Amino acid sequence: MAPLKNQRRELFAQALARENTTDDAYAEAGFSTNRGNAARLKANEDILARVSELQIETEKRFHLSKQYVIDALIENTEKALGRRPVRLGKPDGEGQIQEVYVYEGAVANAAIRLAGAEMSMFVDRKGVTITNEYSKLSDEELAQKLVEVGQLMLAGHVTT
Repeated sequence: MAPLKNQRRELFAQALARENTTDDAYAEAGFSTNRGNAARLKANEDILARVSELQIETEKRFHLSKQYVIDALIENTEKALGRRPVRLGKPDGEGQIQEVYVYEGAVANAAIRLAGAEMSMFVDRKGVTITNEYSKLSDEELAQKLVEVGQLMLAGHVTT
């Protein structure tokens, strides 16, 4: 079905297809506020058919989903690793499309990194710093401290 001939009715049908309320769609189409007229127009067979058609068109459009992204990552990884062919150009005189196997390490690594991140396989590692009474000592001071503690242990003044 083609767009409705009456532009206001077409705008009304489009607004209803976007799930606006009847009153909002009526106002958006440029009509003066009138709940009764809006309800009557919504019940019109041409409007109902057009709204249904617009909703079906919307459903047919591309919808990005998590699974689609994962599938695309896998496909790109396989192509970048040279496991699947990449199609080049337009069909030749015989209707054949040239397919080549290409290795693109950087592309493969990026796709693998994204897939791994999605699956929480990689964890950002952060440095761990332990602060205690010995952490601020230089190597010489620490060695001297160890000697002192060792002598105290040998003398029997320090127990473990």
